[in-house]
Amino acid sequence: METIHIEYPNQIPTQAGSAPCVLALGFFDGVHIGHRGILEAAKAAARKKGYQFNVMTFFPHPKDILFPDQGPMTYLTPLPVKEERFQELGVDQLFIVKFTPDFAKLSPEDFIEHYIMGLHCKHVVAGFDYHYGHKGKGNMETLTEAGRGKFEVTTVQKIEQQAQKISSTAVRELLAAGKVECASELLGYAYEVRGEVKQNSLFYKNHQFIKADIAEEYRLPKLGVYRVEAEIEGRVYEGVCHQMSITDRQPSLLIQLKDCFTDTYGKKVNIKWLKYMFGKQSETSEVSDYIQRDEMVI
Repeated sequence: METIHIEYPNQIPTQAGSAPCVLALGFFDGVHIGHRGILEAAKAAARKKGYQFNVMTFFPHPKDILFPDQGPMTYLTPLPVKEERFQELGVDQLFIVKFTPDFAKLSPEDFIEHYIMGLHCKHVVAGFDYHYGHKGKGNMETLTEAGRGKFEVTTVQKIEQQAQKISSTAVRELLAAGKVECASELLGYAYEVRGEVKQNSLFYKNHQFIKADIAEEYRLPKLGVYRVEAEIEGRVYEGVCHQMSITDRQPSLLIQLKDCFTDTYGKKVNIKWLKYMFGKQSETSEVSDYIQRDEMVI
């Protein structure tokens, strides 16, 4: 997969859109089941017609630019993780458009001219609620009308699970309520955050307690104690997250791992959230205090 960064009003790089393509449009935070419906539809159309399967997404989130007073946005899939998901799905070219105040003022007509026609797009695929252009004035109806005789448009309808629309907002709300299992059902995979072990571990019997700093772009679930899985250097360990804290926007987790005997200091760690256990975290953050309590052992 080739990743191409585009910033308005700079000219689109010459290597972008050099071949006819089917273009999937969206922010795609989480790359959840609904998003994959859009992406798979675009991929199928591209393969059928012999076109490239391309995706256009945006960074940062529009809310960071349009509503800066609300504080920095956190993500289900920070940009590097989202790129990985796209590559796994077989995307040929990924266009990452930098969302700026100037880009936000772009008219729907100019967006189509420069970011669809300008990329040799022959077929656009997006969700039913996709909007584009200044103040979101463009929608799938106007896009379909503008594309007549120029490019095809496929609108992917709402995808629901148990009468609930699958959306990034729904996933964030479930995480905020501690419902990580339900969030994972909408995502199609266990919700995951990534970080690095930043403190020497403490071993107790067949358990290891680690403190990991998590990339600050991630959205953490509701405070509480969770059953988790931790992947370190390709090995997966059963665990419990006992503490979540944020200091100067830096999230950190205290995690107990079962049957983990390797030195984890400085190692990258991927944490999958499996189940909310209970809500009250201990007031202590000292690892030594946890090993004194049998109920805290897996």
